Amino acid sequence: MQKLPLNTSFKYHTGIALIISLWLVLFLILIAPFDIAELTFSARLEILPIYGVISFLVYMILIPIQNWIFKHFKKWTLISEALFISTFNAIQIVVTFSYYKSNIVNGDYDFQKFSLEIYVPIFFILLPIIIFLRWFLNKKIPNKTKETLILKGDNKLDVLQILPEELVCVSSADNYVEVSYLKDGELHKKLLRNTLKSIQNDVDSLLKVHRSHLINPLHFKEWNGANAIVLTQMEVPVSKNYRTSILEMNQSSLKTNTSSQSQ
Repeated sequence: MQKLPLNTSFKYHTGIALIISLWLVLFLILIAPFDIAELTFSARLEILPIYGVISFLVYMILIPIQNWIFKHFKKWTLISEALFISTFNAIQIVVTFSYYKSNIVNGDYDFQKFSLEIYVPIFFILLPIIIFLRWFLNKKIPNKTKETLILKGDNKLDVLQILPEELVCVSSADNYVEVSYLKDGELHKKLLRNTLKSIQNDVDSLLKVHRSHLINPLHFKEWNGANAIVLTQMEVPVSKNYRTSILEMNQSSLKTNTSSQSQ
């Protein structure tokens, strides 16, 4: 099933709920469909805005549920969207009918007649507006496309393209560098004809811990004795020349504990 974008902002959904509610109230008061035309204009102003309030509240009550489902399943699909609108419709028809039968309105229709002759026709007029507003809203999701890190060798075809957080370590290997990186949670390695110094100049977030090793600080796990550190799924040595500077770095993830320093 095709995934859909979903904007989970309460601010934007409040805007949608307000537009739906205002449209519904104006439609009922000004167009006066069905037997509403029999009411005086003042009576319409007194009775009909409550339908808009009901629509607003029902929509907003469903937003936390919508957001929880999206966060839990990490996706939103056409089926999810259809279920949201169907649930909104099901709850609203029950609540609006309850108001219709209350002492304020004193409606004559039973639930079946109210649903088929009043609610459903109005909802199908409202449905395209709901679909459009939610579609338009999702187009306003900020672009959170992650920046790609591109590492190149001397050969123009020798290119590695990964996300910055996937890079674990770069190690010198004669006339090459060995890039250790994660893909789908597994450690992979790739040789590029390049130098460690050139890679360090290109990727300033890397930290030199040995004359032959650059690490991504995000993947630091722990110290293994005084002369080695454990990274994600690998371990690299640490030179004495760099050990002090690592310990003095203002990064809690790279500070060894007391026991490690004493080893």
